Amino acid sequence: MPHLSFEFSYGLGQQADLRALTETMRAALAATGHCPVGGIRVRGFEADIDAIGDGAGGYHFLDMILRLGQGRDEVTRDAIADQLYGAVEAALRPQMGGTPFILSLEVQEIETRFSRKSWSTIHAALREKEPE
Repeated sequence: MPHLSFEFSYGLGQQADLRALTETMRAALAATGHCPVGGIRVRGFEADIDAIGDGAGGYHFLDMILRLGQGRDEVTRDAIADQLYGAVEAALRPQMGGTPFILSLEVQEIETRFSRKSWSTIHAALREKEPE
């Protein structure tokens, strides 16, 4: 159950290709081998209003929160975080140029007993797409 949400500063999409970045994020999670493809969700939200740093403007941020289901040890969670952060940084760094920018990631563990998800047909749909 890797769910990645990212919030970004107003106007960042004019400087960075966020649709391509979303695919980079999805692929990075899948490539870890620790995130079932059927559980991956990546979604982004632009901050309609923001104030960054000294408020002078011209700054941007992208803040990621990755929520993982319980069961992965600390080393595994750390490896997932490193791979995701590295992929996003590598994709964004050339696009940001000299623009002052903040990239952040927080990994949270979802406590199983408080998580509900009994209705999901995506795993079956993905199995149907697998070559025989």
